[in-house]
Amino acid sequence: MTKKEFVSLLGEQARADMARTGILASLTTAQGILESGYGTRELAVNANNIFGMKAELSGNNWPSDWGGQTYTKETNEQKPNGEVYTITAAFRKYESMAENIKDHSDYLAGAKEGNNLRYAGIVGERDYKKAIQIVKAGGYATDNNYVSKICSIIEKWNLTQYDTQEAGQNMNIKIIDATMKKSPCLTGGRTIKPIGPYLHSIGCPCEKAMNIINNENRADAGAGVHAVIQHTGEVYVGLPINPEKKTAVRNWHGGSGPKGSCNNTHIGVEMTEPATIKYTGGASWIELSDGSNTKAVVLKNYRNAVEYFAYLCQKFGWNPEKDGVILSHSEGHARGYATNHADVEHIWKKYGLTMDQFRKDVKAAMAGGNISVTGSPAVTDTGAQGVKALSGAVTVIYTGSDGLNVRTTPSFTSGNVKKVVKNGAAFTVTGISKDEKWYQINDGGAAAYITAVPDYVSFKATPEQKASTAGTGYFRVRKDWKDAASQIGAFKDRENAVELAKQNAGYYVFDNDGNRIYPEAPAAPVAAEYKVNVTDPDLRIRKGPGTTFDYWKKDGKPVYTGKGAFTIVEEAEGPGASKWGLLKAYATGRNGWVSLDYAKKA
Repeated sequence: MTKKEFVSLLGEQARADMARTGILASLTTAQGILESGYGTRELAVNANNIFGMKAELSGNNWPSDWGGQTYTKETNEQKPNGEVYTITAAFRKYESMAENIKDHSDYLAGAKEGNNLRYAGIVGERDYKKAIQIVKAGGYATDNNYVSKICSIIEKWNLTQYDTQEAGQNMNIKIIDATMKKSPCLTGGRTIKPIGPYLHSIGCPCEKAMNIINNENRADAGAGVHAVIQHTGEVYVGLPINPEKKTAVRNWHGGSGPKGSCNNTHIGVEMTEPATIKYTGGASWIELSDGSNTKAVVLKNYRNAVEYFAYLCQKFGWNPEKDGVILSHSEGHARGYATNHADVEHIWKKYGLTMDQFRKDVKAAMAGGNISVTGSPAVTDTGAQGVKALSGAVTVIYTGSDGLNVRTTPSFTSGNVKKVVKNGAAFTVTGISKDEKWYQINDGGAAAYITAVPDYVSFKATPEQKASTAGTGYFRVRKDWKDAASQIGAFKDRENAVELAKQNAGYYVFDNDGNRIYPEAPAAPVAAEYKVNVTDPDLRIRKGPGTTFDYWKKDGKPVYTGKGAFTIVEEAEGPGASKWGLLKAYATGRNGWVSLDYAKKA
């Protein structure tokens, strides 16, 4: 084996060991080279001991997997005054060089002198000059020139190249080819020279990445990202990325802003989202379960995204902490290069996750460091809240195979699930919780609780209940005041009614006199219609002033304004934008609204 071959062999094994221990691969490699003479000395050849590790080290007071085999030979030692002398010593014998590397790193990390670590600070030290000083100060070698010799070897062979984790090595994620052959991004044939990756979150409760890939693998798809990450560890790559040529197929992942489009500069990566959440308008969402699944999916996706971004940065040679390399969709919008989305922070903030920490974790992952993700949102136990009288019947309409939980208290807390019921189960309702999120039901003669979210259950009040609430100031949630049959809820608490309307697109909140209070009734027509210029080609036209309203479609595809000048005849408040404008072309039906955040007065 040549010196170059030995260096490469040892360097790669040291790199893998660094991912486990945090001890610099350059230091490990240089020590092995010096102690073994590039693997040619007696101990290396006959005992797989390339570090000259003796049978007795620091009283063997550290964790070691060494099997106890020894090899005896003469060895030279050096006194502080430089005098060299020879001794006969027993050295450790190993089955392989990898076994010796592991034992060597375990020794540096765990050996003690009294109650203190002999080489304190060695784990995690990223400066090889400081690391070798720690080793020397701990009494590792008697050679007075040991530090300079190690540094010279590191510099001669550029051993710091092994201090960076090899792209794709020791990853927990699995990268899967899922090329979207029908995507207009691919068939369009355009490529870019990306300067970094964007991180997105899909904006809907879906945990399966292939659902996103399949939706974008259409000739008429309006979006197309390079990759989609799911919490189980798979990363599905839908559009080609070519690190060797530093290119990638141009994707449609972030739209554009006043300064340009991130589609031309960055790779787009989506994360799936928990199935246990529900969007209530814009980027706002609510928890539909006890929170455990939501938290698990979010944190696992975070970790998987860290690994995949480390892989991309390693392959392309990007510095993840350099400004503008790694960005979220919301950060891209703030810089003027993407549409107005809140991801990924709208999901992360509940768990204390930030993009700044994400970039640091990507950097750490590239160097083989550990990533600690422990986001712990507070869980509020509402089980002790009061219950108001309510008469009616509730039927489970949820069709999921996992069923719906009946609980002993009106709260999402562990340990209070009484049983699981399936679609069609019916109960008599005897009350509703103070927060109006739980129906109190009669379950075999005992009080129990079931969710009041209308996606899961259908409530029908008794005639007596309807009569008792008539004219009593309830806030009703309907599609139209005159359409009583469309009513899906009636609440004493205005905010509870508003929350339900947010959860159901196209529904409004009316007071007892039939006045629409949410979303607020449109303002009077503007004193004079005015022109706006739209520069975003992907601005959707919605049927009402807010993201709770559906958008217009043609042949199953969204209808956009496109770029150009348009006339606004009315303004209104609504979720998802600071203000909405009614397009003149839709004035008759008052059903064509656009976000004025993306339109500039001419």
